[in-house]
Amino acid sequence: MISKEKAVAAHQRGDLAEAERLYRDLLRKGSTDAELHYYMGLLCFQARRAPESVQWLQRAVALAPVSIPILQLLIRVQSETGATEGALLSLERYLALRPDDAAMLNVKGQQLARLGRLRDAERAFHEATQRSGDAVLFHDLGVCRQWLGDLPGAIQSYQEAIRRGHNHPRTRLWLAQCLRATGRIREYYETATGATENSRDDIELTIEAQAARRYVCDWEGAAANQPHFMAGLRRSLEQDAGTIIPPGMLNFMDVDETTIAQTARRYARQLAVTGESLRQTLHKPAARKKSEKLRVGYLSTDFFAHAVGFLVRDLFACHDRARFEVYGYSLRHRPDAVQARIQEGCDVYRNLAGSNAEKIAQSIVDDRIDILVDLAGYTSAAQPAVLAARPAPVQISWLGYLGTSGSDFIDYLIADDVVLPPELAGDYTERIMRLPHFMVTSPLPAPENGPAREAAGLGNEGFVFCSFNQPYKLDRGTFGAWMEILQRVSGSRLWIYVPDPDVCGDNLRREATRLNVDPGRLVFAGREPMARHQARMALADLALDPFHISGGATSVAMLYAGIPVLTLRGQSFLARMGSSINARLGMAELDSTDPEQYVAKAVELATNPVALVALKERLRTVRQTHGFFDTKTFVRSLEEAFRIAWKRHEAGEPPADIRVTDQSPQ
Repeated sequence: MISKEKAVAAHQRGDLAEAERLYRDLLRKGSTDAELHYYMGLLCFQARRAPESVQWLQRAVALAPVSIPILQLLIRVQSETGATEGALLSLERYLALRPDDAAMLNVKGQQLARLGRLRDAERAFHEATQRSGDAVLFHDLGVCRQWLGDLPGAIQSYQEAIRRGHNHPRTRLWLAQCLRATGRIREYYETATGATENSRDDIELTIEAQAARRYVCDWEGAAANQPHFMAGLRRSLEQDAGTIIPPGMLNFMDVDETTIAQTARRYARQLAVTGESLRQTLHKPAARKKSEKLRVGYLSTDFFAHAVGFLVRDLFACHDRARFEVYGYSLRHRPDAVQARIQEGCDVYRNLAGSNAEKIAQSIVDDRIDILVDLAGYTSAAQPAVLAARPAPVQISWLGYLGTSGSDFIDYLIADDVVLPPELAGDYTERIMRLPHFMVTSPLPAPENGPAREAAGLGNEGFVFCSFNQPYKLDRGTFGAWMEILQRVSGSRLWIYVPDPDVCGDNLRREATRLNVDPGRLVFAGREPMARHQARMALADLALDPFHISGGATSVAMLYAGIPVLTLRGQSFLARMGSSINARLGMAELDSTDPEQYVAKAVELATNPVALVALKERLRTVRQTHGFFDTKTFVRSLEEAFRIAWKRHEAGEPPADIRVTDQSPQ
């Protein structure tokens, strides 16, 4: 006679075939033994037959609704096989019996996060930490809060996880990234550089640490760690072992364009796998009629008072509504006047902050977007997996990330002939959409009454050079040229933005001293609202552009304030933005081809007041008359490029380089 004990014994010794035969013989007799159903479910799970396992375990639960072991196994099978909705139902049953089980509360948070229900997930994770002091639970809570955009909350959770002994490299990496994003620069630097002490071969940590040194102008530390950094990067690229290396940060470091492009292509291949999986989950709505307007969607992390937000603020309202419908997709929600203006300019505006890639992609698909413009790329808080899922027929990269995506899911990149000459486009996987100028500008707020020079720390006399670019754009070559300029222009000062006058400011003072310049000639400026910033900029005489990464929105603000910007034309997109702006304005004499010429031009303008006054007067005229400051003029050219790209798509033709000349405003 077959007994359950005999079947279980076969199961325990690993004879799954015999155990299954015996279990089935017993079950065919209509057994109502919940434990027998449980064992059959366990066997099916061990045999990698998860759907069948779930069926047996659900029957077991029906027979023994309060059995903890059965519910635990059912939750595990459903969780590991992606049956998220089912897992949540099972978790609710379990937690009704054991509401204080922190581990299962954490599993509930994980399942909710999978569904994109991040607010509910955050509550589950937080409840788990209240029930237990397990450091890992605080880490998971931090991850969820970071996804939600609650960076202060994420920082608190990560720090608590570390305090409780969770020293995983990813915890420290993500803590560092949150500190960077919230402007806590000293803590960012200390966390990022300290995290590599026990993880020297972790390339993501190595990249973040090197970036942190750039953020505080620790050029000595950056130079000392550069060989290790580059060796680790090349090793990771050669091994191609699945390590994720987002290329965004590399653009701000001493890495050649070819290596950055190689990193981007590798990252894009990894995204493509995620995108293909994501694409299978998307539900496609019915196609729209061809006679309808072209729907353009803009995807951004920066629809607020941010460099990109200020540039694009009026773009949306300027689209021709007879031909276009405009959709805005915001991945970071920070309500302010810029955000309100952008939302007002869109036909449809969706706040998708805290949403996962699937929800974002599905929203774009549901809206039946024809052309999707990605304003985030591989920058912080971006969701490139959305683009990899191909939610729109035509996809374009623009403005937020100025480099190649390395992918086949971005069709076009918007540029002009100065920022990206044809001979420098070889590493780009996108077709180039060439406009008269790559950058849009929106009118800036009217400046407030400006401060006196003395109040700004500039004294009452002497020429004022300035740079309000982020310090991570600087390097020793740029700063060395600036110090040479100060040495050659008696009584001059350098007015420079620093987010942290202690760490960053001390490093700059130390470097000035090393170069035999009185550090007292450096004047540090902190962050101000745009209207106040516009007002104070008028105190400067000449803006100096960094070499490695030139100013974009920063330079536009300077020009809008009437201050000329001296540039150096570099060998990358990021290093040619300033040159592009000056060329577009017809002020090419402010563009330099080498550091020596750059220094000579700065000295000439500082010591020739007549020439400087004439230059500023010309800039004042240009600002009032040139299309560079006319958002509507730019949008007409952009729309023409969109029209050409869409026409190619409708004809079944692959993307190809597009060139658009100036379009007259309508």
